[in-house]
Amino acid sequence: KDIMTDVLYRRAADLLHMDESLLRWRRETEIPEFTESKIGVAEPLQCVNYQVGQQYTPHHDFTMPNMVNLQPSRFATILFYLNDDMEGGETSFPLWVHANGEPETLKVKPEKGKAILFYNLLPDGNYDNLSMHAATPVVKGEKWLINLWIWDPIKDHRGHEHL
Repeated sequence: KDIMTDVLYRRAADLLHMDESLLRWRRETEIPEFTESKIGVAEPLQCVNYQVGQQYTPHHDFTMPNMVNLQPSRFATILFYLNDDMEGGETSFPLWVHANGEPETLKVKPEKGKAILFYNLLPDGNYDNLSMHAATPVVKGEKWLINLWIWDPIKDHRGHEHL
C-alpha cells in the first residue's frame, strides 16, 4: 500500500463524511454492502506541478465523460496543497459572489497540508457555474498539489442516495 495515497483518501473521506473505501478501487474483502461493484466513486489521484509562469485558466471540473456505472459527472473537487513556498499560484474563483451580493474574485492561497473542497454540481444535480476556478500564474518557485475528483453519488433504481 502507498501510505501517502491512503492518507489522502482518508482525509478526503473525512471532509465528505463518507467511507474512504468508496473513493478508491476496493479489494473484494472490503466491498460496501450496498453494491456489488469494485469500482470507486472517485478518479485516481492526480499530482500536479506548476513552474514559474504556468497557470490553468478559468474552467469547470464538471464534465460528461463516458457513462460508467451511471455516474455522469464530477460531483466535488478536493485540492490538497503540498507546498506553500511559492509566490502566486492561488486558486481563484472568478464567479464567486460575496455574501453582501457583490461579485469579487475569491483567491485561496496554497498552504502546505491544507485542502479545499468545492462542489461542481448543485443539490438538484445541475451544474454549478459558480464552481468555475483557475490556478493563477506562479511568480516565484513552484506549486505542487493533488487533485481528487469525486463522481456524482451513486443512486439506486428507487432514487435513494448511497453516500
